[in-house]
Amino acid sequence: MNRRDFLRMTALASGSALAADWLFETSIANAATREYVSSNGVLKLRLEATERLIKYGNTTRWAMTYNGTFPAPTIKAKPGDLLEITLVNKLSNPTNLHTHGLHTSPSGNGDNPLLMIAPGETFKYSIKIPENQKSGTFWYHPHHHELSAGQVASGLAGALIVEDKIDTTSLFSKSTERILILADPRIGKTSAVAEAFGMDLMHGRSGPNTLVNGELLPTFNSEGSQIERWRIINSCVTQYQEISVPGADMWQVSADSSRLPKPVKVKSITLTPGQRTEILISASKSGTLALQNTSQSLAKIKFSSKSNTISTQSILPFVPISSVDKKRTITIKGSGMGMMGGMNHEMSFNFDGKAFDPKRIDQSVKFGTTEEWTISNTSSMDHPFHLHVWPFQVADDGSGKSLEGWHDTVNIPSGKKVKIRIPFADIKGTTVYHCHILDHEDAGMMGIIKVS
Repeated sequence: MNRRDFLRMTALASGSALAADWLFETSIANAATREYVSSNGVLKLRLEATERLIKYGNTTRWAMTYNGTFPAPTIKAKPGDLLEITLVNKLSNPTNLHTHGLHTSPSGNGDNPLLMIAPGETFKYSIKIPENQKSGTFWYHPHHHELSAGQVASGLAGALIVEDKIDTTSLFSKSTERILILADPRIGKTSAVAEAFGMDLMHGRSGPNTLVNGELLPTFNSEGSQIERWRIINSCVTQYQEISVPGADMWQVSADSSRLPKPVKVKSITLTPGQRTEILISASKSGTLALQNTSQSLAKIKFSSKSNTISTQSILPFVPISSVDKKRTITIKGSGMGMMGGMNHEMSFNFDGKAFDPKRIDQSVKFGTTEEWTISNTSSMDHPFHLHVWPFQVADDGSGKSLEGWHDTVNIPSGKKVKIRIPFADIKGTTVYHCHILDHEDAGMMGIIKVS
């Protein structure tokens, strides 16, 4: 039984009004998403986090939003820019803000996951994007411990794009750019949709459908012969998304935290929760094709003509890290057992047998060193491992294979060991690493790292 089927069965078995409310809905409408672009090195933005009803087909659904829309406003900036973001918390619970994937300071009013913005409070973030930040597709969302899954799943998520000279090359500039945010919210009229069921602590939460920019099966029109370039963000808090476009040529041009050395032709790409990618899509003739995952069509794309040929030109040099100063191992463990369908299941997960404690430093790292971390998964399911601030290379993805490009989130298969190499350069400070199945993070699957 896959995770989606399990969640549907659990909801039905509960007999709850919530399950009946969200399980079989099939249509949704999105609101207009504004784009904010930095000017003279600064981007100023006021974000109001609110709970509200938003348009849903011919009716409405309950959601949490930034500035009243899902997806939230798109931020476009450049290396060296300063993001001055005023966060106004009009939610009924505390919140904060995380710029997922940026190589930026976690201290003070920067990208600090340990901050708490109480209901009714306003906080001014000052997030400096370094000059050596690699361009690519990132995103922002709340990161308050014990509340992040419900807030992200309810709609607090937006794209954060960093552009540099790579974006002016013909491979990128002569393409039609689209930002696609994947989400699977539970549907209902009240804040009950943000609550966790008992089994969410084990399997994570999921809604009935994966939506693209808040819509079920939207249609995009590709006019002329330009290739399509899609920036795809998996904002689902649990669901892995294996995406493909049958009938088209699909080329991957980015990993999480950077572009790849050159385009790689692929048939499908799997994104864990929190991961992003950029793909180029080329059609051999006019007609309608579909972006899909393993269980549904996500979007339709209508090509008016044959697409241009995709160039395999070089994009970004990549030099694998060959030497490290220190090695350490972090072990994913399950804790507690429960019964479901006559089988034992772990009820929660953690790192090294310890639940998250904001007062405990789990990993002390010397600034300026490069470390190799072995993430050993002894639990019964895969987990997406995410490290804040410092991008890393994947030296072994659990199958003995290394991955090109820079990453900030990587899947740790059940029963496997994944090796990552991390240069702790440029930035000192205290931040976190965690599982990006956000219900696992909220339940304690997170640790604190201090670099000094």
